[in-house]
Order: sequence, then structure tokens, then C-alpha cells
Amino acid sequence: MSAWVNAEVKIAVAANFKPTLELLVAAYKAQQPSVDISVSTASTGVLYAQLERGAPFDLFLSADSERPKRLEKSYLIEPKTRKNYALGQLVLWAKGQSAVNQNNLNSLGGKLAIANPTLAPFGLAAKQTLHNLGVYDRLKDQIVMGNNVSQVAHYVQTGAAKAGFVALSQVLDKQGGLKDYWLIPSQLYTPINQQMVVIKQAQRSQQETDEVMAFYRFILSSSGQRIIIQHGYQSAEIQIIPRIRPDAE
Repeated sequence: MSAWVNAEVKIAVAANFKPTLELLVAAYKAQQPSVDISVSTASTGVLYAQLERGAPFDLFLSADSERPKRLEKSYLIEPKTRKNYALGQLVLWAKGQSAVNQNNLNSLGGKLAIANPTLAPFGLAAKQTLHNLGVYDRLKDQIVMGNNVSQVAHYVQTGAAKAGFVALSQVLDKQGGLKDYWLIPSQLYTPINQQMVVIKQAQRSQQETDEVMAFYRFILSSSGQRIIIQHGYQSAEIQIIPRIRPDAE
């Protein structure tokens, strides 16, 4: 148990992973009830920009590996804390429809929502998928862009978009027994290799750092990984060789 009461761990998490992180936090607090964990969420790109400007987060759970690498090169993270924690899976979600597949793109008849590819790794994966399926040019005028995958899910949920590319974790429990999504073949996009880092904070005591590291280790533990895998992610150790066209970036 922690040696003090109300220690706080401040986490910045990519929008796709927030629901799963909340489950991890609940499981951890069942073991360590004195720990206060606060969560802020946005797209990976937005959170990265905040961290570059000195935002007071302890832990950053990114939806890619590129931003954590940049933070490491800028000496903004604790040494050797850049680790894979999940491999994201992309789906095309068409609320209330059955047998969703590539044909839903061929006969869309409405708006298609994707996250901003510049800010959100799932948005980049969606754009790559459309290019590799050969439908991007035909559909580009129907695309409505969200800041992150949570906003994309909102567009689909409310009917503002006919379909949208989101994380598998976002749709697993939405529709009871109806499978109204298509799990995109992983070869159609660059692997969404999600990494986390512990951010350097000059004002953080060693005791507080120990608490941050304890939750960090919990995410990587067998108990933490079991929760992650059960909610729509794969092990980050799985190697996928993508087939990406040069114009899909």
C-alpha cells in the first residue's frame, strides 16, 4: 500500500483508449484506494502539443509510437519508460446496420466520419485504408472530420454521419448482439502501435514518482494486459506487415 493518502497520478490519454483506461483505473483503485487518478483526454496530437508546452501530466498514453519517441528525443520523459501497451484495431462502424463490410463504403449514401489524420493515429489509419481500398478519391467529398475518434463515434451515434472509422474498443458493447461494424484487415494500414511514457516533472517528489510508476507497471502487468485485450486491443508485441501505398500518408 501507498505510504500516504490522496497521492495523485495525472494521466493524459488518447481518446480511443479512455474507456479502457477507466476500467484499468477502477481495477487499480480496488487494490490501492488511497490513490487519486485524474484523466484528461484528447487526440494524441493535441496532448503531445500540450506536453511540449509543459502540461503537468505524469503519464501519457498515446495512440501511436511517434509522439512518445519525439518526447524521448526531447528529454521530456523518464529514462526507459517508453513502452508498448496496446495495438489498436480499426473498424468501420455503421450504427444499426448488419453485415457491415467494404460494400458499405461502395454504397455509402451519406457522410463518412474519420478523425483528423494529422492529430489522430486512428484517423491516419482510416485515410490509409481508404487509399488502399482505392475509394478515397471517390469518397473524399463525403468525409466529415472529427478532432478525435470519440467525436467520430458521436457523429455516427447521432446520425450526423452514416458511418465512421473508430477503434474496435468503442463499439464492442454498444449494440447488444448486433455486429454493426467491419474489423478492417490489419494489412490495410500502418499498425497502430500505442506507447506510453512517464513524463519528467521537476516538482514531483520521489514518493509521488513511485506512485506513478506503480500504476505504469500495473498497465503492463498480466492483470492490466488482460483488461486491455478483453476490450478490443491486441498485444503490442504482435508484428503486422502493412501494405501501404505511398500516397496514403
